[in-house]
Amino acid sequence: MTESRKKPILQRRDRWGHGIPLWIVVGVAFLIPVMAWALRDLKMHNDVAGWLPRNDPQARILTWYESMFPSEDRVLVSWDSASITDPRLRKLEDKLEGTRSESGKSEGGSPYVSDVTLPTELLTRMLSRDVPFDRAMSEIDGVLIGKGPLKIRISEAGRKRGEFLVQEILDLAKQEFGLDVKVVEGDMPLPELEAVPLEESKAFNTDVELTKYIQAQPLYSLQLSWLGMHSDPATMSAFQEALLSLEDPGASGQGIGAQCIEECFVTPGSLAAVSVSLSEAGIADKEASVAAIREAVEQVGVPADTIHLGGQPIVTVALNNAVQDAGWNPKYEVWNFARRSPILLSAIVSVLFSFVMLRSIRLATLVQAVSFLTVIVAMALIPLSGGTLNMVLIVMPTLLVVLTTSAAIHLSNYWKHSGISDPSQSVFSAAKTAWLPCGLAACTTSVGLASLTVSNLVPVRDFGIYAAIGCLISFVVVLYVLPSLMLYWPRSPPKAESLETGHWNRFGRWLARNRTMVAVACVLLTAAAGWGLRNFETETKVIRYFPEDSRLVRDYVFLEDKLSGVISIDTIVKFDTEAQKQLPFIDRARKVHALQQEIRQHPEISGVLSLSSFLDLRKPDPKTMSRFERQMLGRTQQRVGQRIHERLKDNSVDDEISSMLALPDYATDWKESGDQLLNREGDEVWRITAQTSALSDTDLEVLLGDMNAIAESQLSMVGSPNTGHIVTGLIPVFLRTQQAVLESLIRSFGMAFIVIAIVMMVLLRSPFAGLLTMLPNLMPVILIFGLLSWMELKVDIGTMITASVALGIAVDGTLHLITWFKSLVQQGVPVEFAVGKALEHCGPAMWQTSAAIGFGMLALLPAELLLVSRFGWIMAALIFAALVADVVFLPALLGGTLGRLIQKAVCTDIVPESTDEPQTVKLPGAGHGASRKAEAKSDVSSKESA
Repeated sequence: MTESRKKPILQRRDRWGHGIPLWIVVGVAFLIPVMAWALRDLKMHNDVAGWLPRNDPQARILTWYESMFPSEDRVLVSWDSASITDPRLRKLEDKLEGTRSESGKSEGGSPYVSDVTLPTELLTRMLSRDVPFDRAMSEIDGVLIGKGPLKIRISEAGRKRGEFLVQEILDLAKQEFGLDVKVVEGDMPLPELEAVPLEESKAFNTDVELTKYIQAQPLYSLQLSWLGMHSDPATMSAFQEALLSLEDPGASGQGIGAQCIEECFVTPGSLAAVSVSLSEAGIADKEASVAAIREAVEQVGVPADTIHLGGQPIVTVALNNAVQDAGWNPKYEVWNFARRSPILLSAIVSVLFSFVMLRSIRLATLVQAVSFLTVIVAMALIPLSGGTLNMVLIVMPTLLVVLTTSAAIHLSNYWKHSGISDPSQSVFSAAKTAWLPCGLAACTTSVGLASLTVSNLVPVRDFGIYAAIGCLISFVVVLYVLPSLMLYWPRSPPKAESLETGHWNRFGRWLARNRTMVAVACVLLTAAAGWGLRNFETETKVIRYFPEDSRLVRDYVFLEDKLSGVISIDTIVKFDTEAQKQLPFIDRARKVHALQQEIRQHPEISGVLSLSSFLDLRKPDPKTMSRFERQMLGRTQQRVGQRIHERLKDNSVDDEISSMLALPDYATDWKESGDQLLNREGDEVWRITAQTSALSDTDLEVLLGDMNAIAESQLSMVGSPNTGHIVTGLIPVFLRTQQAVLESLIRSFGMAFIVIAIVMMVLLRSPFAGLLTMLPNLMPVILIFGLLSWMELKVDIGTMITASVALGIAVDGTLHLITWFKSLVQQGVPVEFAVGKALEHCGPAMWQTSAAIGFGMLALLPAELLLVSRFGWIMAALIFAALVADVVFLPALLGGTLGRLIQKAVCTDIVPESTDEPQTVKLPGAGHGASRKAEAKSDVSSKESA
C-alpha cells in the first residue's frame, strides 16, 4: 500500500485493484448530469446600477434620488405619420390603460402598463394652470412632440414648372448637400371637437387651441424629409437658403429670375409620441411588455413597419434577443450557419480545425470533450453559489475553452513525442511531462485573475473569483480527466519519424541566430501600435452594439431626429430653508425655469421638462396690467405655491408634481457622516429632466460636465450657501458604472501583469529575466488594442475583458516553452539548440491551439450583434498575436540575454556556446528510458528517437 502511494495518482489502484482513472471517469459521468441540471438555473442579470458598491458616491446619489423620485421604465412610442392630433394616440391610450367604468375602475387595458402619457395631456395640465398655449407647445417640443418634415410653399412661377421644380429640389439636395430627400405625405388632422362636449372635458379646451394652432399655420405645397434633418441644424438652414434662392430659368421665355419658393418652415407637433410606463408585471417581463405595446399600436390601425419604439426596456429586449439570435436564429435557413447560429458555427469550426491540426479524430474529440467539461463545471458553479450571469461573466466560457484547449493540445503533443509504444505508459509519461508547465500556467493565470477580486465592482470581482476557480478546474481536468479518457480509449503514439517537426527546430535556431533583428522588430512593432493607446477610448452606449441597419437603430434614428432624445439626464436643484425665505415660490420656479431654458439651448439637448413648465410664470407688468390685475396675479401665484406644498406634505398630489418636486423632512449625507451634502431637512428639491441622444458621438461625460457648469452659473446668484444642484439619474449612473467597470478591468489587468511578473522572477531566479519574459506576454495586448486605437474603434466591456484572455494564452505558451528550455540548458545543451529543440516540442501545440480557437472565433464575424461580432474578430486577433509573441518574440529573447540569464541561474557548469558535439539529454518528464539526442549541427535537424 505504501509502495502504491509513492506512484503518481494515475498509476495507483484501490484496494480492489481498480485503477484511479476508472474512478475519475465514473466520477465525471455522475458529475455531468448534476452540473447540467444546475445550469438550468443560470440566469442573466444586468442591473448595472446595482454594480457599484453601496458606499460608492454615485450609488449613494442614485439611492437618494430614487427615494424622492421613484424611477420608472418607460417606452417612447411613435409612428411615421403620428401627429399631436392623430386620433390613434387616444385610441392607443385606451387600449393600453383601459377605460374607466361608472364605478371608477379601469376595464380592459394591458397588465404590463401602468400609465400612458399623451402630449395633449401635458398641454391640458399646463393650460389648466394658465400657461399660454404657445409656451406650452414649446415646453413639450423635443419631449413628446417634434417639428416634422420641412414644408415648402411654392410660388406661382414655381407651380408652372410642375414636376421639373420638384426634381430640381431633389437634385439640389443630393448634389450640393448629399441629402437623400424624399417627398412625404400626411398632415395634422383637426381635433374632433364635436366628439366631447365642452362641459364634460377639460381636454376640449386643448382641442380648441390645437384647432386654432393648425388653422393658423401657413399653406404649403410640398413636404420633404430626410435622415438626420433635425440633428444637423446647420445643413438644414443652408438647404433652406438654397431653396429660397431657386429661380425660374424661363424656358418658355417668361418669368426669368422669378423666385420659385416663397417660404420654408416646420410645424412643431407634426410628429408626436406617447410615453408608456410599465407596471411591475411589465418590468418583470420586458419582452412580453414590448410585444403587448407593439400589438396594441397595430390594433389601432398603424402599419407594423411604421412603428418606432425607444427606451431602456426596448434596448434590453433587443440585446437579449440579439444574443439569443447569435445562438440560434430561426429566421434563417438551417444550412446558413453564418446567420442561423454564429456561435454554433464557431464551435463547429473549432472542432474541425482540431481534427485537422491534431490529425486524429480520437485526440480532437477528447480535447473538445475536456474543454466543454471544464466550461460546464465552472459555469454550473455560478447558479450553485447563488450568482447570476452578467455582461462581464459572459466572456468566462471563452477564456476557459481557450486555456483548456491549449493545455489539452500540449498534453496531446507530449503524448505524441513520448517515444513510448505502450499505450498506457505513453499517457503516464505525457501527464508527467505536462504537469509542471501546465501547473505553472494554471497557477499564474489563476493568481492573475484572482487579483480582480480587489475591485470594488461586483461583476469584476465575481469574474475574478469564478475565472480563477475555472482555471484550476481546467488544470485538474487536463492533467487527470484527459489522461483517464485516453487510457480507456487506448492507442499507441505515432512513430517519431512520422511527426515532421524538424522545421520548428530549424525556425527556432534561426530566430536565436537573428535574435537582435527579430527582437528589435517585435519591440518596434509593439511600440508603434502602443503609441496609438494615447487615443484609447471606451464605448458605454449599448445602442452601439447593434448594426446601423438593425430595427432598433433605425427606430432610434427616427425618434431622436424627428421627436426627442431617448436618454434622460436629471438636474436636481435644492433650495434650503434660507433660500425659501429669501425667494418666494414663484421666483424659485422662475429660477428653475431659467436654468431649464439654458439647458435646452445646449446642442445635445432636444427638450427639457420640470414642474416650472406647468406653472404660470408671468411677472406683473405695469405697462399691460392694471394694479388690480397685478395684485390678483401675485396672489394667485402665491396660492399655487402654498397648495403645492400642502399637497406634497399630505401625500395627496398628482403625478407631475410628486415626480418633479420633493420636500424631504430628513437630511441625507453623501461622502461623510453628517455632511448633509445631498440635502438638508426642509430643503425644497426640484427635478429638471433633459432629453439627449443615445446615437450622438458626443461623450456623455462631457455633456454631464456642461450640465454642471450651466447649473452652477445659474444658481450662483441665489446667494444661499446650501442651495445647489446634482446632475444624476439612471443614465448618468449607468454610464459611470460601465466606465468604472472598464477602469477597474484596466487596473486589474495591470495588477495581474505585476503578479505574474513576480511569479516569473521567482521561477527564473532573476528579476531582470522575469521582466524580459513578460514582454511577449504584454505584446499581444498592446499590439491589438493599440491598433484598435489607431483605427479609432472604441472598446466596450466585452472587448476589454479579452485582454485577460490574451494574457492567459500568452503566459500558457511562455511557461511551456521556458520549461523545456530550462530543462535543456540545465543538461548542457547550448542556448541556440535549446531554443530550437524547445520550439520543436511546443511550437506545434501553440499553432494547433491558435488555429483551432482563433479560426473558431473568426466564425463569429457574421453575427448581427456587433458586440458578438467584434468580440470574435478581436479575440482571434489577440490569439494570433499571442502566437506570434510566443513562437517569434520569446525564442528571439531566449536566444540572447534572457536565455543566458536562465542558463546562468540553472546551470553550475556552463557549456561553451561554440560546441558542436551531439549532447545526449533527458527531456522534461520523459521516463522509461526515453532519453534523446539533441544534435548540435547547425545543418542537421534534431530528430527524436524512442
